[in-house]
Amino acid sequence: MGSRHVSAAFAAACIQFTAGPDPEPNLREVTQLIRRARDAGAELIMTPEVSNFIESGKRRRDKARREAEDPFLAGIRDLARETGTWILVGSLVIDPAGEPGADPGEERLANRSFLIDAQGGIVARYDKIHMFDIDLPGGESYRESNAYRPGGGTVVAETPWGRLGMTVCYDVRFPHLYRALAQAGADFLAVPSV
Repeated sequence: MGSRHVSAAFAAACIQFTAGPDPEPNLREVTQLIRRARDAGAELIMTPEVSNFIESGKRRRDKARREAEDPFLAGIRDLARETGTWILVGSLVIDPAGEPGADPGEERLANRSFLIDAQGGIVARYDKIHMFDIDLPGGESYRESNAYRPGGGTVVAETPWGRLGMTVCYDVRFPHLYRALAQAGADFLAVPSV
């Protein structure tokens, strides 16, 4: 992909769980799974999309926190420090209000992935670009774009093993994004999903 290759073999783990509507039990479950992955030798541990909670409508909006105030993100950062591992948070439901460039009237949330280093620092953030909007037979439709605003661009992050191209879920349907990540020097890719 990129101009360089992954620097060395490394152990990665994709933890699987189904997030519920409450962040606290989700964080407890993810914490146990991350510790198990670390104990099995993982150096980079990845969680699914919307790891903090899955909720709809007004309840989703009410539960969303700004990045600096999100207890799930704070817990994951502490866990990265404790375990000495890098953690790719597949994504969290984040309230982007007040962030630089945020539209003050925007009600939609961000579906944001975070790359956390072994010291608990946020190395990179990526907001999902492509929203899953579909019309089904019988008049049923789903509009992720009603709840989430799209991200603004590609993200390639430096890791100890090479450059990681960050994407989320439905982004996988858009080859131009992966071409852009390769052209930006990504050595490997992450595509967390629900």
